[in-house]
Amino acid sequence: AQQMSPQDREAMIETMVASLDEKLKQNPRDVEGWMRLIRSYAVLGKADQARDALGRAIAAFGADSEEAKKFTAFAVTLGLAATE
Repeated sequence: AQQMSPQDREAMIETMVASLDEKLKQNPRDVEGWMRLIRSYAVLGKADQARDALGRAIAAFGADSEEAKKFTAFAVTLGLAATE
C-alpha cells in the first residue's frame, strides 16, 4: 500500500470502508464494527455518511441502549454533532 499512488490508496480505503458497511448490514449487532465505520467516514471527511452510520448503529441497538449512548459519545469525540 505504501507504493500506491494517493488516488489508488484512497480507492483501496474506500473499498474497505464500503465492505465494512456491507458487513454491518448483514450483522448489525457488531459494536466495534460500527465504531470503526463511523470513525472511517469521519477520517475520510464524510461527516454525512458518518452521521448516517451513527443513526443506523443506534437503530440496530435501540435509542435507549447502552450501545447507543456509547456510539453517541464516540461521535462527539470525533466532532460529529448529533442531528435531531
